[in-house]
Amino acid sequence: MKANSQNNYRKLMESIYTPAGLNDRVLFAARQETAEPRRRRAETRRRPWLLRTAVCAACALALVLGGISLKPAPAASGDGTGAPGGPAAEPVMRLVPTFGLTAYAAMTETSYGPAENGGIAFAAGEGCVTPEFGDFTGCLFRITGENIAQVRMSIDRGGLYRYQLRDNLTDEEMAAYRQAMAEGTLAPAAISQRDDGTWYMPEMTALGEGLQEDYDPESLYGFWVPPEDMAVNTGLGITTECQMDADYFDGGTLTVTVTSSDGTENTQTYRLHSGQLKVEYAGDNSIVVLPEPAGPDDLFVYGIYAVPQD
Repeated sequence: MKANSQNNYRKLMESIYTPAGLNDRVLFAARQETAEPRRRRAETRRRPWLLRTAVCAACALALVLGGISLKPAPAASGDGTGAPGGPAAEPVMRLVPTFGLTAYAAMTETSYGPAENGGIAFAAGEGCVTPEFGDFTGCLFRITGENIAQVRMSIDRGGLYRYQLRDNLTDEEMAAYRQAMAEGTLAPAAISQRDDGTWYMPEMTALGEGLQEDYDPESLYGFWVPPEDMAVNTGLGITTECQMDADYFDGGTLTVTVTSSDGTENTQTYRLHSGQLKVEYAGDNSIVVLPEPAGPDDLFVYGIYAVPQD
């Protein structure tokens, strides 16, 4: 019984598609090798990082962080008790939750700073692509801010998913996860071991077109393409199919609403686009994916970018 379960798990893992980000990062590294000669020497120290990034297939996202602001609540007329004709009541100040999204590169645990124009840049990262569960694109983000009690999100095409890192796994937990993946009740994922001997695995759960839940600052979300809509077995290759899945979100709208403990809401919508995104080097020799199309001479990765709507 145990041998059959392990064989089923091995077959399942062999059927997992290569993450989209791995191909793009390797291609990016190859393009970097052909950059103009005057940059070769300066970039030599960066190449190991890029190759490591290709293996990690990290996702890039940038947006302004959140805080709180004040606005007057609707003022009551009269003497403050509801009686007409009395003096106007003093306005009550209410905390309005303001928020932002921050990137989370799952394998490197790297966050990306805000773009100057407030835009968001996604690059396909660590994820999972299977015909049965769809495409978990690997573009992960958190909602950040203060005075947030609840979160509501929706997308008008495809869906969202939750990413949870299951860490410090015991032998019993690993066996249970392998059995769930073999039985098709859990999206396939690699169980990996760190240098210190601890075992971990990412768990990805499709949430559909929207969600509403209590706010958890540690929650991670990403873009998901349902099985019936993903590009698979087209004969064009895995990289092209993953780019087609990114194009699936082109023209879509992501809407995020946060609610404070007193019921005050704040909503932001984002228009989604896809294509070759421009890449620049940061001061620490890391790369930053920008929310703008790459020019003919720019280094780039393929991904999704979003523009906040007024």
